[in-house]
Amino acid sequence: MERRFYWQLGVLLLLTIIVNLALFYWNTVAVQKSEQLNSNWQQITSSNLEKAVLLAKLDQSMGYGGFIHHFKNYVLRRDSSYLLSVQTDLAKVYDHIHALRKLKLSDEEISAIDIIESTVRTYAQKFSEVQSERFKRLGVEQLDEQVRVDDYSAERAQESLRASLRNSYEHALILQAKLRNETLSTIRLGAFVVSPIVCFAAILNMIALWRIAVLFRERDVLFEVTPDSILYCDKQGHITHVNKAMEELFGYSKAQLLSMKVEDLIPESNRTRHINLRQGYSGNSKLRHSKKDGLSIIGLHRNGTLLPLDIAIASVNHGAKDFSIAIVRDITQEEELVIKAERDYLTGVYNRRHAYSLLEDELIRANRYRRALSVLLIDLDNFKPLNDQQGHLAGDMALKHLCEFLTGSARPTDVIGRWGGDEFLIVCPETAHLSAMSFAQRLVKEFAEQAEHGLTLSIGVVAYDFVSDQLSANDCVDQADAALYRAKSRGRDQAVMFEVDLMMTSN
Repeated sequence: MERRFYWQLGVLLLLTIIVNLALFYWNTVAVQKSEQLNSNWQQITSSNLEKAVLLAKLDQSMGYGGFIHHFKNYVLRRDSSYLLSVQTDLAKVYDHIHALRKLKLSDEEISAIDIIESTVRTYAQKFSEVQSERFKRLGVEQLDEQVRVDDYSAERAQESLRASLRNSYEHALILQAKLRNETLSTIRLGAFVVSPIVCFAAILNMIALWRIAVLFRERDVLFEVTPDSILYCDKQGHITHVNKAMEELFGYSKAQLLSMKVEDLIPESNRTRHINLRQGYSGNSKLRHSKKDGLSIIGLHRNGTLLPLDIAIASVNHGAKDFSIAIVRDITQEEELVIKAERDYLTGVYNRRHAYSLLEDELIRANRYRRALSVLLIDLDNFKPLNDQQGHLAGDMALKHLCEFLTGSARPTDVIGRWGGDEFLIVCPETAHLSAMSFAQRLVKEFAEQAEHGLTLSIGVVAYDFVSDQLSANDCVDQADAALYRAKSRGRDQAVMFEVDLMMTSN
């Protein structure tokens, strides 16, 4: 279900990207068309306006009140006051024609300007002739006849320029209308197609966000209600997140735990070892289980109580951050059950079943690594009379006293188990004949010195310098039992070594 959701989320993300790209493209096109519409209008308007202004100035400089008007007044009235006006207007006409030629013109417009300029030059030539002495002696009618210029073609040319200006403006209007329609079409496309898609994508995103929020809420609820204690820590061991069960397990509040390091929850004597273990787990995404790894993790409660823990650890890499997740269980009750299952309820040493299992393990180890091994089977002499005469309570106290004595005398690596009734088994790893016999004799001597009620020890000893893979736990016990039988038959209060040929044993 979760995988399907993430797949849907990926598809939604891809759809969102596509929709945003489409929206970006639509906005870009709309902006470009708007800019093009504005740019074209400005260019056409600017060009046509400049052309219209120059044509108006040209008409003004040439027509009524302009160059030709002053020229005719000068010819008819012979008034020299018009001379300067003619020259000034003529210069303006040339300036306007020159300015028009600088604009972007069509071939027809250039031809029309050529005609106008030719006519103006003809007038200018006549004006020069009129100022000569020969023309001053002529009458008005004769002078008018001499300087008359056919300017009909110039008028047609000016009309052609005005018509071209109107056509250009009308073309600009048509082009602007086309661009405006295209822009409106683009906007409508966005309004009726892109916008609904964007809204749909937004709704899908809202649904996805809602589902993500639900998942996070469910995760938080599950995180808090799970019976196992859970903590998150960074690479340096700083605790970053805990659930309610974690608070209850160690007796700290959430705020207190978040200000601590993982090692603060470990007894001080074990912290260095724990740091090494944690660093060994760091960066490994595989889930590791401390109990399966054969590790014994002890936690420290706020009140100082030691807690046997079972811990599952996984390391996670999230972007640039590395952190570890630990699931912690208090196995105090499990340890108590294990102890009850492995220990003798009265004496506290291993029971027969577990002692037998440990003997099998030691036989395998001794055979694999070619190590020596010894087994002692111990019987408490005169136990039955004590039990019958003084009762079971005295008998129980005697058995407890014996186990305390054996535990204090044996090595930490030795295995002590109650074999049945008043018989006890000691498995001594890496102990050969001489050492085993010396240990057994020491037990007999020291126990007799401090025991009461005439209690003594009879011990059967079997020792192997090399353990054959054919040797079983039953064989060991049988041989030790045979040696014990000899010790008891010889008068008790002694240790007897099982006499077995070394070569036969190794075979």
